[in-house]
Amino acid sequence: MPRLALPLALLALAACGAGSPSPGDGDDEATTSEGETDDEGSGARAPAILGAPAVAARGAHLFLLTDTPLAQLQVELGGVALGEAQLLHADFPGAVLRVPAQVELGPSVLAVRRRDDPQAVAEHELEVVDPVFVDVAEATGLAQTHDPSGSPPECAESHTGLAFGDFDGDGDPDAFVGQVGTGGRLHRNRGDEDGDGVPELEDVTEAMGLAGVDQVAMATFVDLEGDGDLDLFVGRRGANRVFANQLVPTGTAGFQDVTEAIGLGVESQRTMGVAFGDYDGDDDLDLYVVNHAYCFPQAGSEIRAGDHLYRNDDGVFVERTGLLDPAVLSSVGFSASWVDVERDGDLDLIVINDDVGGMIGNPNALWRNDGPGEAPSEHRFTDVSMASGVGIERINGMGLALGDVDHDGFVDLAFSNIGENVLLLNAGDGTFVDVSDAAGIRRAQLPWARTSITWAAHLWDHDNDGDLDLYYAGGRIKGDALIPDAFFDNRGDGTFEDRTWAVGLTDPASGKASALVDLDRDGSWELATAAWGDELKVYRNDAARSGAGHHWLDVELRGRGGNREAVGAIVELRSEGSTQTCFHTNRPSLGAGGETACHFGLGTSDRIERLTITWPDGSVSQPTPPAVDGRVEYVQAG
Repeated sequence: MPRLALPLALLALAACGAGSPSPGDGDDEATTSEGETDDEGSGARAPAILGAPAVAARGAHLFLLTDTPLAQLQVELGGVALGEAQLLHADFPGAVLRVPAQVELGPSVLAVRRRDDPQAVAEHELEVVDPVFVDVAEATGLAQTHDPSGSPPECAESHTGLAFGDFDGDGDPDAFVGQVGTGGRLHRNRGDEDGDGVPELEDVTEAMGLAGVDQVAMATFVDLEGDGDLDLFVGRRGANRVFANQLVPTGTAGFQDVTEAIGLGVESQRTMGVAFGDYDGDDDLDLYVVNHAYCFPQAGSEIRAGDHLYRNDDGVFVERTGLLDPAVLSSVGFSASWVDVERDGDLDLIVINDDVGGMIGNPNALWRNDGPGEAPSEHRFTDVSMASGVGIERINGMGLALGDVDHDGFVDLAFSNIGENVLLLNAGDGTFVDVSDAAGIRRAQLPWARTSITWAAHLWDHDNDGDLDLYYAGGRIKGDALIPDAFFDNRGDGTFEDRTWAVGLTDPASGKASALVDLDRDGSWELATAAWGDELKVYRNDAARSGAGHHWLDVELRGRGGNREAVGAIVELRSEGSTQTCFHTNRPSLGAGGETACHFGLGTSDRIERLTITWPDGSVSQPTPPAVDGRVEYVQAG
């Protein structure tokens, strides 16, 4: 990771021990204290606090920047000693430390004192709050550490894999967690049997026929054949694996490897993402496979780049990659999704690429769907990557999130990067406008003047106030740098507030794949993030417990034919004069597949005025508006 020079003012500050504003944003803005001599007149100079957050969540982490080596200091918050210090890679002393659970809520004081002279102390005022996101991995039975063994040490640390979906048809989301050196694990949701507020999930990997699926780079549940049960696609560093669920044909859930039978057992690459969608309108799911380099970034390592487009012909995937420009296809990529960009009735294809330069590096791609040619095999796509504004050069795109951020009825895009995060608003004419700076979601650098690196991305209404919020998983490429996640709360006026340190999404592990899921079915969707070589985090969303009184609605869709999940449908909800639009996709994120239901936060509104569903074939239905605070399902006619 590039090492950035510390600003000169801060270097001077570190040298002299005086306080000065530190780089921070919003309610997490870092403040500083002045170095002082002790009251006894010993002449010892107090350490200076160069930076710390203004708000910290109990049980999560805070950062501390000082002018004195941490080994010489005792750090306290509200009189409670802080431990578990993880040192930062910076040009001055700093660490990430956990906030003890016993620290009192409210205004508090972060104190840094010399161990050899406790009277030499610097103080920083901050607010201690309850976290919005609480890790419940252990309580759910999902606690496990990612096993990276088997990945060559010269290769980037970038693939994990995670998927949520109801594979046994009991109405509760189950989970598949990928590993590299060992086989991934399948967990069945048993419900909340112990009454602690979260469900318990049991390991059923061997019983379900999924033992030994290693080298996982991504995973997603999907109903491949439209028979009513969820199958499992596992992208790997190696040959991909596809498992058909036997729940519908036999009455008992279980998985059978059908990779070869359905035509997907041909390539041996490193598949980081897939996009399912019915691009040709024949009521089944076609497939785009996104591949990155087999090993990267060491010079001379294997590349094996090149994406694949498959058309679904009666349950067999037939390669149609030749319909797309091979130069763009050769790029190393991470994420993709089919979505109707212009709302002209067909699905376009967005691909997020890692623009590393050279023959394998190209900007993001947007393929406009121009409809059928003279035969199904001649479907027409036009590369509008640069003309649309999606193909931004020299951006290392990784994760992708979709949603209507500005409530204009068109899909907007957010994606991650090495450095500045990106948010693009759809202009409604097939082009996008970069509003990243104005929206305040860039985070090009961390508070300790190191480059931010983000991976998976999500746009979702975490607090049900009616606006989409934005999350990025943070993590290194290689090495041991500490990079926390990033969370931006939508203010509702086109701007976002960086509340990372306040909500508890501060884990400094190397986050990669991430998925959204409502584990406890309370309408506040949870967030699960897998970290390279570290613990899986399953964050319970406690926004609903804050007493805001916000209402919500989750909408599940059942399409016809082979597109039973109605991928490509558009759901519009109107409440109190405001319209929200959900684009029904497999939630691309990065390396993971989450729940596909459309989630709407309604704020204080307790009535839905209108619900409109545009199905993948263009037909429109307007069911009777449902009651709020529940999950409903609608089935496509025919």
